[in-house]
Amino acid sequence: AWPLGLYDCCGIIDGGAAAIMCRVEDVDKYKPGGDYITIKGFGISSSPGMGKVLTDYDWVHWEETYRATQQVYQQAGIKDPRKEIDLVECHDCFSIAELMCYEDMGFCERGKAKYDIEAGSFTLEGEVAFNAGGGLKSFGHPVGASGVREIYEIYKQVQGKADEPSRQLKNVELGIAHNQGGHPGTFVCSMGIFGVPGR
Repeated sequence: AWPLGLYDCCGIIDGGAAAIMCRVEDVDKYKPGGDYITIKGFGISSSPGMGKVLTDYDWVHWEETYRATQQVYQQAGIKDPRKEIDLVECHDCFSIAELMCYEDMGFCERGKAKYDIEAGSFTLEGEVAFNAGGGLKSFGHPVGASGVREIYEIYKQVQGKADEPSRQLKNVELGIAHNQGGHPGTFVCSMGIFGVPGR
């Protein structure tokens, strides 16, 4: 649908991913002496009136993303995400989706994302890096695995071991993974904040 074209949309592909989750005190059972990240907060939100057709959905704002974000910020004690979060891996299923995340996740005011895009605020060299791993447009979108791939990117960035050294960010301590799916009436968003132990 205009103005989105073919190359604004990610491909749906097959794929899988897995992660080991455990209590901090059990880490050495799975990765003795290894690097790990901890979950600082987790949020999930669904459409109001889940399952009903929503005719008043505005398509320029995801309330579900906003509400899930507020949950994780509260749990992690985040007051100013633009100053406190180093990396965001967001569900950029369409090129406009990343722009909507800038605003709905509180990294800029509503309607102001255009100016941050022009200023390069969310590039690898900007204030907060968005989708250092390339996002869904780069990897494709294996629906069940996309969120775990985002978390893996945060994990590698926190370790200082990004798969491609050219995209390794400096001093990454806190990252947020954003995943969503559905359509108005059956839309769900989940996200988590991950970072170095003790942060």
